[in-house]
Amino acid sequence: MKKIFFLFLFISSFSFAQNKDCEFEINEETDSTYTKVLPEKFVYESVFGSTTRFLSFKLYNIDGVLGLNIQFIQKSSSFLTPTCIDKNTKIFLQLSNGKEVKLINAIDQENCTTLNYDPETKNNIRVLNGYFNFTKENFEFLKTEKVYLVRIVTITGEENFILNPELKSEINKETSQPDSFFIKYLPCFGI
Repeated sequence: MKKIFFLFLFISSFSFAQNKDCEFEINEETDSTYTKVLPEKFVYESVFGSTTRFLSFKLYNIDGVLGLNIQFIQKSSSFLTPTCIDKNTKIFLQLSNGKEVKLINAIDQENCTTLNYDPETKNNIRVLNGYFNFTKENFEFLKTEKVYLVRIVTITGEENFILNPELKSEINKETSQPDSFFIKYLPCFGI
C-alpha cells in the first residue's frame, strides 16, 4: 500500500511538472470556437558589436489549426535593411534526422518590418511579426527530433537562425533549450 501511495505521488508530481510548461497566455473556449496560445519563448539571440538580433516563437491552436507566431527583432545603431514577408513566405525547420518541416504563411498580405528609433540607446529597431501554419509534411518528426536550423524565406531574401541546445539570454536573463522547443511544447496541444 505504501508503494502505491508513493507511486501515485510521483506520477502526480510528474504530471504537474509537465503542466507547468503548458501555462497558456490565451485559453478561450466557446461552444463553437477555441483559441490557445502559449507564451513567447526566445529561440535565437545574437549580440555582435552594436547589432542585436533575436527570434521568438509562440505556438497557437485556433479552432484546430496549429500554427507558429514568430517575432524577429533587430536593434542596431547602424541602418537596418527592411525584411518583408508575403503570402509566399515559408519557414523551413531543419531537423536533427536530416528531414525538413515546412510552415506556410497564414496571412495573405505583405508585411514588412516596422522601423522605430530609441533615442535613449540611439538604436534603430526593426520588428517583424508573422503567423505560419504547419503542413502535414514531416510534421510528426517535430515531436521527437530537435530543430537545428530555422530558415525564413522572404520577399527580401533568406534569414537563417541556428538553434542551440542551450540559450542563455542576455535580454531576458533566462536559460532555455531552443532546439527542443517543439518537443517540449507540442504536447501542450495534445499532439
